[in-house]
Amino acid sequence: MGVVGTGLNRSGRSRGKAVGRAMRYGLRFGLLGPPVLYDADGEVRAIGGGKMRALLVALLLEPGRVVSVDALKDALWGGAPPASAQASLQNHVTRLRRLLDDPERLRAMPPGYLLRVGEGELDVRVFESHVTAARAAHAGRDWERALHEALAALALWRGTPLGGVPPELGGHALVQRLEEARLLVLEWRYEAELRIAGPGGTGGAGAFAGGAGEGAGDAAHAGGTGGTGVGWVFGDTGDTGDARDTRDAGTSADAKATEATSGTSGTSGTSGTSATGAFSPPGPARLAALAPELSALVAEYPLREAFHRLLMLVLHRTGRQAEALAVHRDLRARLVEELGVEPGPAVRAAHLEILRERTGENGEFAHGRDGNGVADRDRAEQTAPAEPAPPRPAQLPPPPGHFTGRADVRRELNVALDTARHPGPPAPAVAVISGMAGVGKSALALHVAHGLRERFPDGQLYVNLHGATPGMTPLTPGQALAALLRDLGAEPRRIPEHPDAAAALLRSMLAPTRTLMVLDDAAHAAQVRPLLPAGAGCAVIVTSRSPLTALDGARRFPLAPLSVEDSAALLRAVSGRVDGLDGTHPLVELTGRLPLALRVVAARLAARSHRTSSPVN
Repeated sequence: MGVVGTGLNRSGRSRGKAVGRAMRYGLRFGLLGPPVLYDADGEVRAIGGGKMRALLVALLLEPGRVVSVDALKDALWGGAPPASAQASLQNHVTRLRRLLDDPERLRAMPPGYLLRVGEGELDVRVFESHVTAARAAHAGRDWERALHEALAALALWRGTPLGGVPPELGGHALVQRLEEARLLVLEWRYEAELRIAGPGGTGGAGAFAGGAGEGAGDAAHAGGTGGTGVGWVFGDTGDTGDARDTRDAGTSADAKATEATSGTSGTSGTSGTSATGAFSPPGPARLAALAPELSALVAEYPLREAFHRLLMLVLHRTGRQAEALAVHRDLRARLVEELGVEPGPAVRAAHLEILRERTGENGEFAHGRDGNGVADRDRAEQTAPAEPAPPRPAQLPPPPGHFTGRADVRRELNVALDTARHPGPPAPAVAVISGMAGVGKSALALHVAHGLRERFPDGQLYVNLHGATPGMTPLTPGQALAALLRDLGAEPRRIPEHPDAAAALLRSMLAPTRTLMVLDDAAHAAQVRPLLPAGAGCAVIVTSRSPLTALDGARRFPLAPLSVEDSAALLRAVSGRVDGLDGTHPLVELTGRLPLALRVVAARLAARSHRTSSPVN
């Protein structure tokens, strides 16, 4: 039932009941994940095709305000509306009205249309209200309320905001703000759990390293936003770009939040919220369960100090001091190496708390070599054993069987990807293979790539970007960069969080190598550009339905359907039949001479080898 089913309806407090009713019955529109509509019973309504979804999102990005007809046309047709755009837009508006619980919500008002959205009907606004309340409770050291509001906010989160919406529609700035707000809520949530548990993990609200507000405030020290307010969450949405990855860091944390707010009557939620609405203190077992959630967040956001600090304290409170010190060591080394800064005051305070208690157990760690009360890390922590070097990447999928035709294009691709022949300044060779669905772009790319393996002894990388895969969200550049860096042997905790830094690291790792990269099924140039190497010894093959004209320096190879003779030859090779399958056979034209369709039909012919080669139904 989505977020509607996660209402806080078991809380005995009047506010908890109100929130529960709003979440269960009040929501009508959802943007905190793939866009959805809810009916009066909280059930999800199917929106329809991409144009309907684009129309709904364009209106919800300006809730309660008039969106011009021109802006809606741009949202639906990407700045190139057809001649019939006006009539088509009116048809889509009519269909959307039928889906709404009240058709009068969507009204025509010059110069466009207005979608009426009431209070508590849009999940983004409900999320924003919980974030504001959680921030106020955190600042006021009301830890039980901070935990309650944080869990309510996280329970609304279904995935990447605007998931599956084309980046050209806009909303990129909104997505970034929402995801940053979610990270702050996660910090406040774990901070509240630790505060409620107290120093020994046995309850109470005792003080511990880092004062109120430091957990979020020190995020700014390593590139976070710190303690800024969240009234801006639903502000400017003018920027465009890629939504961030569907694969959310801290998904387990959101799942815990949902569990805590959707539970069964009479049982305690993850947060320690009882059936009566009172918070029971998280015990040692609960604190221990937080460690893997925070470890995942630390790996996903390696420069966000607040998550490291919270993980250090959780490990320390559960008797894992050596691991807590190792978290600090890794964070400090990364900050010094990448940014040239030391950890902020909140992390330093947590580190000192761990050292003081560790000194009580073993006094030899009281003072380190620096004379500033910092323990000797070489003696306090164990050195991890060296890991073996990662294998040379050889990731190309198997080459297509019975590859037929394209001799001229193959020859031109081989020349274009010969890095030794390039005139001018050193640069990687980039080739873009484009064409309609089923025309054989991926098959040609893999066939050529396998033939070039000997030219690229340092490895071959392959990434499916899912730019046009039905039912799948295209990979963001950040997701693709993280995957490529891991495949090249980078430790996950040392992969930069910011895409620009990750792209720079990828270029550095590939610069001295001769590596071939295949980027399959790209959506647009912005998805590909950060993944390109800079070394002259590297080459890249990109496949896309678009020619990616915005990708500078690339050679382009648009594909047409196979010739009549090559189509017949492919039918014979795949089906195993020799007689009767020539260029005049009806199957050649029935398949549009598209390799994918020809292979499907030929496979069916092979399975019906006892029949004649007549057109397949």
